[in-house]
Amino acid sequence: MNKQTVSTRWKPGQSGNPLGRPQGARSKFSEQACADALADWTANGKDTLQCVRATDPSTYLRVLFSIIPKDIAVSIENRTGPMDSVEMQMMRRLVAMIRATADAVDIETVFAWLEEDLRARVAKRVGEQR
Repeated sequence: MNKQTVSTRWKPGQSGNPLGRPQGARSKFSEQACADALADWTANGKDTLQCVRATDPSTYLRVLFSIIPKDIAVSIENRTGPMDSVEMQMMRRLVAMIRATADAVDIETVFAWLEEDLRARVAKRVGEQR
């Protein structure tokens, strides 16, 4: 068929499937599916979660994170945790310094240097009181 035949088959406002899905049928299906899912969840949700967590942890986590509203996920990602703002600033500064060396030096070497230098600087000398 050519495009002209296809585009003029029905008059404007005329349905190509007059006996198709009745209006509201899709929303009724969705409402019923949600109601059925809620009933199943209410009856079996906790047991199902425990089973999936034990047998397939990756699916368990994927499902949990998929149902968390995005605004909550964002607030969790931006949360500073138990650290106060001064501690977070120190951590960010430390991470920035470590990243600055990443191209030149292996990260484990950087951590070894940090640990060695800090231990040397705060170590007590024999006979010294602190």
